[in-house]
Formats: sequence, structure tokens, C-alpha cells
Amino acid sequence: MKKRWLFPLILVFILSGCQSEKQPTGKKEKAAPPQETKVEKVSSQTTEELIDQTNGEIYEKHISPDDNQNAARSASEDAADEYLEHIKKEDTEDWDAERWAASITENLRTGYKEKAGELENYDVVFDEIKLPDGRLLQDVELEELTEEQKEINIALLIDSSGSMKAEVDGESKMELAKESLENFAGELPEGANVSLIAFGHKGTGSDSDKEMSCKAVESFYPMEEYDKGKFASALDGFDPKGWTPLASSILLANDQFPKDAQNFIYVVSDGIETCDGDPVEAAKKVKEDNTDVQVNIIGFDVDSKADDQLKNVARAGGGEYTSVKTKQELKDIETSWKDSISEGTWIWWKSGNFSDNIWTSVDHYNNLRELYSSYLTMRSLENDRFLDAVNALVNDELIDLDKKQEILAILDERNQKIKDYMSGLESEKKDEIKETSDDMKKKVDEIEKKFRD
Repeated sequence: MKKRWLFPLILVFILSGCQSEKQPTGKKEKAAPPQETKVEKVSSQTTEELIDQTNGEIYEKHISPDDNQNAARSASEDAADEYLEHIKKEDTEDWDAERWAASITENLRTGYKEKAGELENYDVVFDEIKLPDGRLLQDVELEELTEEQKEINIALLIDSSGSMKAEVDGESKMELAKESLENFAGELPEGANVSLIAFGHKGTGSDSDKEMSCKAVESFYPMEEYDKGKFASALDGFDPKGWTPLASSILLANDQFPKDAQNFIYVVSDGIETCDGDPVEAAKKVKEDNTDVQVNIIGFDVDSKADDQLKNVARAGGGEYTSVKTKQELKDIETSWKDSISEGTWIWWKSGNFSDNIWTSVDHYNNLRELYSSYLTMRSLENDRFLDAVNALVNDELIDLDKKQEILAILDERNQKIKDYMSGLESEKKDEIKETSDDMKKKVDEIEKKFRD
């Protein structure tokens, strides 16, 4: 009997436990707050970051390959229209001006990196004003221009032995050699002196004519300034006939040189010395007798024996040896000959008037203005695109007028940073053009003064 009271009590506990399991607590768990997309403020972006940006995502799709104003403006308007349709699908209710500015620029901006690179890398080169050796005047130091220059003398020696009758590329070696020397002489620096010496142009290749032929070393054009008509007549004065007195021809050239001048010997030959002379010793004598001299030789379609000898002659004379086999190779070597002459003869370049410098400066300023103007056009279209988009947002009541002004202020600040950078590049290049032009004018004035003195 004493334990009966326990049963109702146990039953109460069981029922109350079941009820607590079935009944909801009435409390809801809090949902995690949505993650906000972090957007970099447009107003916080540096100039360098702004310049490095590419075209906006939507604008990029509408850029036309047609390079004209109408196509560009149409692309700009279409991009602004698409942006409005795109942004209507976004939840923008809580967006502030910075978030709107970021959205507009990410989708509609112009990428200025390429245009900035064109301005920054614009090459201020006055390539119309060159010295005779091909160097640009702007690259030469003033001190070098005012140094005292030596007289220039060039002796051209042509092998007129019988073997020069042989043909290369359908023409005789003699014809090709004469043509090459005529071209070379015609492009020598003004004021340089030139002579023409033929050797082996008498007799025949027979033993009976050897003595006569080996004495045939003659100057057909004396050491003086180049005259086209006289030089052409001199080339017509001999033909290929006899032996090869190379050493004697080198010594004759040496006799023509003032010893304190800058002297050059250029030889075209198709074989070795055949008149018992020693052309290597002759070249050494030339080197010993002159303070500044070169003996340069072209071996024209020669065998290995002649190749070795002619190479040694050039080495002994402080010059260069080149072996050629074709007409084109002979023509190509003319260029290197001209370069070797011109290295020390640019002072003969007459400055004349300075119009080239003036007009080149004008060209550079025009090119620079065109580059900068193309940037301004891009900027104008971008501004219109931004304004169209912002006005459309107002019309569709996505933003109010106050928000519009805040957004435009941020965009204007961005655009001003870019404009300052681009105009700075233009100013730097303008200064470079002026400094280069002024420097060259000073150099030309010094050259003209030297000529007058």
C-alpha cells in the first residue's frame, strides 16, 4: 500500500517527457547574414592602377573594328543601353555612390594602357639629319663634331690582268669591277680625294710580254676630288690584258698619299701577284709610312692560293679582306667600304640650312598632337557613356539626383587622374623634342662655324 503513490508520480514524469519531445520550442535559428561583395573604391585607386585597367566588360563586347567616329559613338551608346538592362537585374537598393561608380567603370570604362604606352614610348628621332657615315647627328657628341679632321685620300686599284676577262653572272669580271668602283667613288664624302690605278693593262699573258705587262702600273685618275665625267672616262682607258703587278700598284698608291692624312687603299683583284713582287711587304711599307691608313682588298672569284695571299696583304696593311663570288656580293661589299671611309670623314658633311631640323620638329609635334588627340577622343566617348548610364539610372528611378551627383563626382575625379597622367606624358615628349632640336641646332652652328673659320 505504501508504494501505490509512486505509480501516478512516475506516470506524470513520462507524459511530461513525451510532450516536451513533441512540442516545438517556438524559437527560430538566426540565418547567417549574406556575404557582402568587397568592391574597391574607385576614388581609392591610384593613377597607375587606373592606367593599367582594361576596357569595361560590357563596353568590350561592343567595340567596333571600324576605326571611325560614328562606329565608336554607336558602340558607346549600345554599351550604355546594355548596362542599364544588366543592372536592373541586380539588387542595388543599398548601393552607395562608390558601389555605383565601381559598377559603371567595371562595365563601361575605356582601357588607356595601350594609348599611354604609345605616348610614353614615342621615339624622338631626327632621322633626316645624318652624318655621312649614317650616324644620326643627335647621337654624336658636340666635342666630336668640333675635333680637327684629317684630309681624306682614297686610292682605288683595279686588277687589269687577262684573267679579269672571265665572266661572272653573265658579265666580265672587269665590267663588274669597274661598275663597283664607279658606284663607290660616286658616293664618297664631299671633300674626299680619290685616285684610280690600273695594273697589268698592257701586253698579254704570254712570257714574252711579261716585262712590259709588269711595268704597266698607271694612275688613270689623279688624287683629287671626284668628278663624275672625268672618272667615267678614266675607267674607259684600260681593259684586261696581261700579268698582275699587285705589289707595284700598292707602292704607287703609297706615293700619292700625304703621310699625315687619313688614307685608304681599295683593291679589286682576281689573283695573286705574278710579277715577282711582294705585295705583303708593299702593304707593310704603306702601313709604316702613313700615320692613318688601311689597305682593303676584295678577292673576286679567286682560288684558295690567291685567297690566302690577298688576305695576308690586307692584314699587313691594317685593312680587311673580303672574298666575293657573285655580282650581288660585289655590290654588297660597296656598303662596307663606304662605312669604313665614313667613320672618320663626317666632317665633310656640309650642314647647309637647318630646314630639316625645323621640319622634323614640326612632324614630331604633329605626331604627338595626333596621339594625344586620339586619347581625348577616347576620353570624351567614355565621359558620354558614363553620363548616359547615370542619366538612365535616374530615369528608371534606380538612383536619385543627389546620388547622381555623388557618382559623377567620383567618376570626374577618376578621369582627372588619367588626364593628368596622359597630359604629363605629352608634355615630357614635347620637352624632349625641343631639347633634341635645340641641341642639334647648336651642333650644326658649330659645324658651320668650323667651315667658316
